[in-house]
Amino acid sequence: MTQHRALCGASAPDPVALSRSRWLISNVSRQCATWLTGTALPAAERLAHTPGGAGWLALQAHIPAYRQRISGFVSRWPIEAIVKDWVGYRHATAELRFEIAQWLRKEEVAMRALVAEMESTPAMPPLKAGQA
Repeated sequence: MTQHRALCGASAPDPVALSRSRWLISNVSRQCATWLTGTALPAAERLAHTPGGAGWLALQAHIPAYRQRISGFVSRWPIEAIVKDWVGYRHATAELRFEIAQWLRKEEVAMRALVAEMESTPAMPPLKAGQA
């Protein structure tokens, strides 16, 4: 995101660098989602009766809308459109970056609460096969 922010600060777009940066962000996002689904979600489900587990699950209920927002943004802004409307893309990106930062803060708070529940639970049931 830092690299993308720097690229958006340029007076003219660099299509190759922007494409690479967007791909890297997308790849990291997929890796993070895979880890969260395979690790945090099973823990939250086992701790759904606690505030930390319930909080994580409640936050995850909003993921489809969040992902749709990101996908819609990427669809609306292919590289050709970015080059045509560089000023518009930079403005739209700044707004989206703010939304992403808010989401990540919420996710961090929920993750900390979940981890606190995990640490305070003396004997959490073991993960089922394939949930690690």
